[in-house]
Amino acid sequence: MMYVLVSLILFGFASSQKLARDEVDVLRAVAKVLHQDNWDFSVDPCDVSSTVGGWRTLNTGNNFENIVTCNCFSSVCHVTRIVVEGRELNGSLPKEFAGLPFLERIDLSRNFLSGSIPPEWGALPLVNVSLLGNRITGPIPKEIGNITSLVFLALEFNQISGKLPPELGNLPNIRRLLLSSNNLSGDIPSTFSKLTTLTDFRISDNQFTGTIPDLIQNWTELGKLVIQASGLVGPIPSTIGSLTKLTDLRISELSGSESPFPPLQNMISIKTLILRNCNLTGELPPYLGQMNKLTLM
Repeated sequence: MMYVLVSLILFGFASSQKLARDEVDVLRAVAKVLHQDNWDFSVDPCDVSSTVGGWRTLNTGNNFENIVTCNCFSSVCHVTRIVVEGRELNGSLPKEFAGLPFLERIDLSRNFLSGSIPPEWGALPLVNVSLLGNRITGPIPKEIGNITSLVFLALEFNQISGKLPPELGNLPNIRRLLLSSNNLSGDIPSTFSKLTTLTDFRISDNQFTGTIPDLIQNWTELGKLVIQASGLVGPIPSTIGSLTKLTDLRISELSGSESPFPPLQNMISIKTLILRNCNLTGELPPYLGQMNKLTLM
């Protein structure tokens, strides 16, 4: 009898937890901007106790996701994650996300979204942002550098242009910064020397200028570095030898002066090593044969 009573109390408490009214209004506005027509506003997105289970659709076969996740405090819930991946949405990026003050994750990957990244997102406590595989244009707003909680930023395979804002160097927790296959230009900002938490940095297929900067020596946690056809010129800096945790190093299509093979002997964990069309001279160093984890070269 006591178990039944407790269960009823808990169920009643869970079912009474609802998304804050103002956040429901924000989601309506977001749906309109995204051209997202399958959010069912007759169901509370946070009510996982319902037969519908809130807003959650997965289809691994067709490789799409449609998920809104909430955290609930007492009787009020707040949206913390929005994942609408692979849904062929043809709207634009909603500045209205700024009305979701607890939002930590935005994943709109593999759609047909256009327009630019709203600077208003810079006020959110975001941890994970993925916009890869869309039709996004315009520059990266400097306000993204205000998101000190940001760990993962994926903007690959878009049409983003302009220079990298120096403010991105103010991201103290960033681990993965994926910027390949855009129209980015200019130098790598000197402020990037502060990105000491980076584990994955990719800038291939862009229109950068200048050389690969010596500041990469500060990225001692880096496991993957991909700079292929980026527009940067050589030589590969000798400071790259400081990146002893690299398992994947890919640099190609570097113009500029000739240079000797870079000092990689301390990269004992390297598995993938591609240095193609980098104007390297001389013989291959014998230590390459002692890299027993190397599987692709």
